[in-house]
Parts: sequence; C-alpha cells; structure tokens
Amino acid sequence: MTEITSAQNKMIKRVKQLTQKKYRDRESAYLLEGLRFVSLAVGKGHLCEAVLVKQSIYSQVAETLPETEIYCVEDAVFDSLAQTEHTQGVLGVMKRKAEIPLERFLKEAETERKENALILLDRIQDPGNMGTIIRTADAAGVATVLLSKGCVDPYNEKVLRSTAGSILNVRLIFLENSIEAVEWIKKSGYRVIATALENSRDYDEDACYGEKNCLMIGNEGQGIDPGLLSAADVCIKIPIYGGAESLNAAVAAGICIYRMRSAMTKKALVEAMDL
Repeated sequence: MTEITSAQNKMIKRVKQLTQKKYRDRESAYLLEGLRFVSLAVGKGHLCEAVLVKQSIYSQVAETLPETEIYCVEDAVFDSLAQTEHTQGVLGVMKRKAEIPLERFLKEAETERKENALILLDRIQDPGNMGTIIRTADAAGVATVLLSKGCVDPYNEKVLRSTAGSILNVRLIFLENSIEAVEWIKKSGYRVIATALENSRDYDEDACYGEKNCLMIGNEGQGIDPGLLSAADVCIKIPIYGGAESLNAAVAAGICIYRMRSAMTKKALVEAMDL
C-alpha cells in the first residue's frame, strides 16, 4: 500500500488524464468507480492496474480490495478525482480488454455457432442512453454491441454508471465503416433489422426476425443513417398510441431487444420440436 497526500503525485495526474477520452484511447484504459464494480471486474478477468482508496474508508475496505497495487489517498485529494457527487471512495484504473475486429468475430461466431444476436448502435450520443442500452443488451443475453463512428465513448464515466456493471459483461466492437460492416454481417447469415418510422412493419411481428439477428438503433435526433437504413433487411417500428412524437432511444431499444429475443426463442423451440 502506497500513501498519496499530494495532487501533484504522478498517479493522481494520470487518473485525471483518464477522465478525458483522448487519454483513455491512447492508453487503452479507463476509470471504474466503486469497490463492488472493481472487484467484479477483477473477478471476470479484467486487468486492474491500480486501486485508489479514500483514506477515511481504507481500514473498512482493506481486506476486500483486489490483489493489485493499492494507493491510500488523502481525502481531499481523492475528492478531486471522484466522478460522482457522493463518492464511494474506491477508484480502479482498468485496462480495456483487447478489441477484436468484426471480421474475426463473425468468423469465430459462425464456427462456434454462438452469438446469434447483435446490437448495432449508430451515432448514439447521450451517455445515459448508451449505458442503458448496454445494460439492457446484457440483461437480454446479447453479448456483443457494435458501435459506429460518432457514438459517445462507452468508457465515459456517465455511460459506465448507466451500465450498472454491464460494461464488464459485453463485448464492444468499434466499426470503422458501418455500411461495410452491415454487409459482412448479412453475409454471415444475420437478418439486419432497423428501427425506423417510415416504410416499417410492426415490431411485434414474428416474421420480422430470423434465427440470427442484428438490431440497429439510430441517433436520438436523426435516426439511422440513410445508407445503413437502405442496407437493412427489414425496418420495424413501435406504435405510438398517445400524443408523444417518439420514444426515447434507450426505451425503444429495450422494447425491440426483448421482442427480438422472444421471437428467436420461439424459432429455436419450433426447430427443436421438428427435430
């Protein structure tokens, strides 16, 4: 255990840098707040470089800290780092897991006959929406989320809080060219489903979904990019019965993710019965 009493300490300066996206990208690292989430991350095999603990709670949590480099940080210095108003007093410096190219992922998924459901997020900007969609995907058993250019950084502190730990359970794949990626996805046997208001079928139709599906969710204000939209196999929409113009992106995503999962479960049961 190393004690830190100065804001000029090298570790403190590094942690402050990691609050900025450019440094997170450069170092392939991010900050995770809270003892439960840091311990969960380590338990799932995520690499933790260091854990910073607020001095006033150190004696309370010392025995439960993960086995890594520990820094006991003076309260005032720690508070200058905290990403929440009421900090839990534990901050982990985490390394991102190695990113896998989409082509390799699709090949492995086909070979191993798994990962039959994907989510593709097109330029989702709101951190709360991004985090909520990742959390919902995790809850629905969708283990891979594809992110187009223009999406908010999923390692942004607000996104991480909104995922409630689900960021540790899903694989994120960052797309260089979303339209090209959709073509690869289709060639790999996935049915590509776009959420759109025009020229769309009711989201509740089983026929909209295949055995393998990729659900696309678009930007909060502009929807899905027209090029991506034209590449979709089918467009679906959720009916609006009241006066609202549209649904929040994360709410719409949650409804469609679970409807997709339900349709896939039905198809799997029918196939099993036929066998």
